[in-house]
Amino acid sequence: QSSAKFHGGYDPRSHSERLPSLFIKGAQAMGVTVVNHGVLTTPMLHHIVLHSNAQAYLPASIPPCPSRAGYCQAMGSAYLELCKAIAPPSATNKERAPLLVDCACGVGFKAVQEVLEEITVRGNLTNSKPFLIACNAPGEGPLNTNCGSEHVQKQLQAPTWYSKTGQDADKSYCCSVDGDADRIVFFAASSSDLTLLDGDKIAVLIGKFFQAELAKAYNTNPNLPKVSMGVVQTAYANGASTQYLEKNLKVPVVITKTGVKHLHHAALEFDIGIYFEANGHGTVVFSKAYHKFASQAKSTCPALEILPRLINPAVGDALSDLLLVDALLQHFGWTVQDWAEKLYSDLPSRQLKVQVKDRSVVKCNDNETKCLQPTTFQPALDQLMSDIAGSRTFCRASGTEHVVRVYAEAPTREHADKMATLAAGLVHSHCGGVGPKSAI
Repeated sequence: QSSAKFHGGYDPRSHSERLPSLFIKGAQAMGVTVVNHGVLTTPMLHHIVLHSNAQAYLPASIPPCPSRAGYCQAMGSAYLELCKAIAPPSATNKERAPLLVDCACGVGFKAVQEVLEEITVRGNLTNSKPFLIACNAPGEGPLNTNCGSEHVQKQLQAPTWYSKTGQDADKSYCCSVDGDADRIVFFAASSSDLTLLDGDKIAVLIGKFFQAELAKAYNTNPNLPKVSMGVVQTAYANGASTQYLEKNLKVPVVITKTGVKHLHHAALEFDIGIYFEANGHGTVVFSKAYHKFASQAKSTCPALEILPRLINPAVGDALSDLLLVDALLQHFGWTVQDWAEKLYSDLPSRQLKVQVKDRSVVKCNDNETKCLQPTTFQPALDQLMSDIAGSRTFCRASGTEHVVRVYAEAPTREHADKMATLAAGLVHSHCGGVGPKSAI
């Protein structure tokens, strides 16, 4: 009999139950204890595994709650405590639009409802208007089709509201999660426009709050131990966000290879490591030194100790990020439009992909900001960037298709589109392009 324990779960797609059932049979055959949690979000499962290993990974300030119900209780109580600690009194009574949540017809729908119920009961809010409205439930529409975070972020389009509730609701404060509920983007929509707040904007909002809380803590007690903070991004992060973090907030930024596993490991180098991809997948990780610091600072800055109970450090978690952003917007007294306008303005960008005969000929440096092979390619890109002031472009081979992906940004939409088209042409000529050249 093994001492190991296997935690399993799955999403509500028709074929999903069979695969974990095979894992469970295999684990049981090896004498492993199996806990089948059934249908749940990916971050819920990560939370359960983390809290099942509490002695090794959780500080004393975070009581272990390794279950679906425990996840909802932890999120609900931490959200209410954080709002109480940081939201100005005026925010409590201020009428604000409820947050309309597009759940991508996926597993996050029920989770949002459960967390809302926990907050409603714990906060004695049964007679108040709900601050969250979950839309696009499983079965109301096809999973991740014309809805969800990727659709909104990549297409710059509001989701299809399959739920009648969503069709009729105010669209001034919305978010979309993906089908697994690990990614999230926020937006405000009108009949003619969409204002998007992506992973870059989420990272900057969190960084701005932490910076202010740290300054407050050290001003109150200069003898507190010093902790480091940094933000980890990929080359796809909008250059305006990186510049704002480095020049306005004075927060160090690390650029890593695409993929959250690379961002997560880089974030662990900081006591407060904030990482987000532009697609809204990200979280914050905390060191043991941070937990010690937060414990000493909690009398004047209680939020610093509450935050690690709301934030899921194991993985990007759309529900955790949703509650965190909502609390921070209350703190700053901002609407979605305020959030979009008061930090920085995104540089116009464009992404294209170029069909190539063999993607393996394209080799990049560690963080994918420079192309090393073919050797003639990067100098051609450098010349292109020098011709358009303030522009940036990079190209990387796809991990799954025989294509090279092109990213370009510039101070104007015209120049960003021109840069992307010209860079795609260089890929075609230097990297073995096939078929017609890519263009906008």
